[in-house]
Amino acid sequence: MHYSHRLTALPALIFCLSALAAEAAHWQGEPLIDLLDELNKQGLQVIYSSALVSDEWLVSLEPDLSDPVDGLKSVLRPFGLTLANGPSGSWLVVRGEAEPSTEMTSANESRDPPLAEVIVTSSLHRIEALHASNPTFLDRELASRIPAAAEEVVRMTARLPGTASGGISVRNHVRGGEANEVLFLLDGLRLYEPFHLKDFQSVATTINSNAIDGIDFYSGAYPARFGDRMSGVINMHLREPDKAVETELALSFFNTSLLSMGRFGDGEQGDWLVAARRGNLDLIVDIINPDYGSPDYQDYIAHGGWDFGPRARMSANLIVSKDKLILNDEQRGENTTANYENQVLWLKWAATWNSRLSSDTILSVSDIRNRRSGTLLLPGIVTGDLDEHRKFRSVGLKQDWTYLPSSTWMLLFGVDAKHLDSEYRFDSAKAVTPPFDDILDNEAMLVRSFDLAPEGAQFGAYVEVRWQLLPGLVLDVGLRRDSQSYTTANDDSQTSPRASLLYRLNKATEFRLGWGQYSQAQEINELQVSDGLDSYFPAQRAEHVVANLRHRIAGNIDVELSLYRKSFRTLRPRFENVFNTLTLLPEIQFDRFRIDAASGQARGAELQIKSGSGGEDLFWWLSYAWSEVRDELPGENVLRAWDQAHTVKAGMSWRWGSWNFSAAGEVHSGWPKTELLAETVIDPGGVERLQLTTTPRNGLRYSVFHTVDIRVSRDFDVRRGDLTVFLEVTNLYDRTNPCCTEYSLGSTAGGGPALLAHETQWLPLVPSLGVVWRF
Repeated sequence: MHYSHRLTALPALIFCLSALAAEAAHWQGEPLIDLLDELNKQGLQVIYSSALVSDEWLVSLEPDLSDPVDGLKSVLRPFGLTLANGPSGSWLVVRGEAEPSTEMTSANESRDPPLAEVIVTSSLHRIEALHASNPTFLDRELASRIPAAAEEVVRMTARLPGTASGGISVRNHVRGGEANEVLFLLDGLRLYEPFHLKDFQSVATTINSNAIDGIDFYSGAYPARFGDRMSGVINMHLREPDKAVETELALSFFNTSLLSMGRFGDGEQGDWLVAARRGNLDLIVDIINPDYGSPDYQDYIAHGGWDFGPRARMSANLIVSKDKLILNDEQRGENTTANYENQVLWLKWAATWNSRLSSDTILSVSDIRNRRSGTLLLPGIVTGDLDEHRKFRSVGLKQDWTYLPSSTWMLLFGVDAKHLDSEYRFDSAKAVTPPFDDILDNEAMLVRSFDLAPEGAQFGAYVEVRWQLLPGLVLDVGLRRDSQSYTTANDDSQTSPRASLLYRLNKATEFRLGWGQYSQAQEINELQVSDGLDSYFPAQRAEHVVANLRHRIAGNIDVELSLYRKSFRTLRPRFENVFNTLTLLPEIQFDRFRIDAASGQARGAELQIKSGSGGEDLFWWLSYAWSEVRDELPGENVLRAWDQAHTVKAGMSWRWGSWNFSAAGEVHSGWPKTELLAETVIDPGGVERLQLTTTPRNGLRYSVFHTVDIRVSRDFDVRRGDLTVFLEVTNLYDRTNPCCTEYSLGSTAGGGPALLAHETQWLPLVPSLGVVWRF
């Protein structure tokens, strides 16, 4: 359907929805936070902290909401709360004078939370936490209770439907997209290559999870303010202190971490945070298999902020990460070393110009330096070596503005400009031995050498209008424009219209519909020189269509159904290892293969049932997803290597006094695979040799994947602060989940050549014991 037809169909859809009979609201006995959220969605703009408003409080009397402010004040009064004027025409829930009430429970000191807004985007999973002792659903406490390998909070996204991951990497395939199609942000700042061991499965992010306050995760149809990635968004937020000084020390098999934060100034206008983390993988490898090498990484975060009165705030932030790796895999004949250094510095200015206009301005500098080298010796199959140096630098200015002309609509707009430069020095040589040079478009000898220094600029601008047409109906329409000056592509500008609709049928049921165009330019640091390409391709595009229905039933159970279709076009070439993706030097392996799919499509249906939140003694979730993702090639459609047709995910957490018991499991169809077939033939000289062929690419599947992870923790009150001791086990019953196939040469009983195959697996049973001390 043409874009104009889709847009002209929206008024008809709005008319039909508004014609539905609205159910009369009855709030007595309902959760107080539900009433606050409902008034937010009706445009009242109520800001409240979960540290102040308990999710267990119930409305004691039916309020008169003909005047929403007075009506809400009457509801808040029995809890010792009231309303005060907030920024940009909003209302703050603050402490007031309490009336006697047997329903009240204690609440900790609050802090000002972020500006509330109506979320109308399809498929937004909000993981938001103020601090560990004040939970909300999918919050920081939830992150501390759910099993997550290496204590990486970003791995929580893998528990949600629509994501696919083998469990080693922190990077997910979101609704069929490649792993590099997810935008990583920290407090609104774009992060480039935010991964440790980035060329070796990206086992951790460069952001210390203990410093993360919460995560917004978008899996599709996200608004126009997010650009240049076409499958998902992960927006992380730094923690903010509640006390003069707070300190956390953490030690586990995977990490050693220190975090300290606090407030300063006569009126506590200032705040600071410092965090340092060291990965312990090198120590574990040294104990288990010292010959394998030394994967060493560390990262640091520093933050300082100051409030210049109620209308302006400045902050300075720094992230530094370093990796130094020496890895040896004798079985695969691979030896590699790598050094990575990432530095990100940014200044942020948040200004409230008046009650209706506010802005955020970020000035940033990112500097990345990568070096990697290695050798490969797989006798009788392939030999090779590579040496790579990469540098990347970005200087950026970003502004986001919010204008609230009335209580029923708002305008968001912004710009993003960056100057980029990079350097590439790459040399490699690969020799493939017959008959392996006859498969997968291999060449017997391949030598590559590049010395390039591209530079240029990148620009983005967006405008978004959010309009509350009716109390239960919100429309969000946006337009984004992106361009790049460093490419040689014919099309280096992209226009991306987007629209979302939210309709609240009643207190328990809401419907979302989202559509949008998304583009993803090839970043200046993404030149594919290691695979022989020395020029940039046009921006890739995707169209999202997402429908979402959510309903709350008795017993505080949420049921959510999502349907989606994602259409890809103008895809650039990508390179995959057909048989084995868990390799140290993928570019010089004999199974490296170029995929030239101009288009593709992902579609799916997701059903999720969940109950409770991270602040409750018991919460659980269960989801089922059906999905399919294919590349459209001339004459055939081929499944992508991470397609998983059926997926079931489930988990629960039970808090019993000072103990917490949690488990999370997943079962999904085996990922597609391609097999190498060998036939022994006799050449004219009477010598036996192998003749190789491959099965249709991704035409077979590995066996079903299933795993269960557990976490058991115990809290202790100590003389100073509190202590948490935990045991976490990944893949509890040590399921062998095959991911890849390794091939080598052997001999038959008669002395002739034979092809040997061995399946390798995703993560085996991995235990971790740790302790966290907070004081």
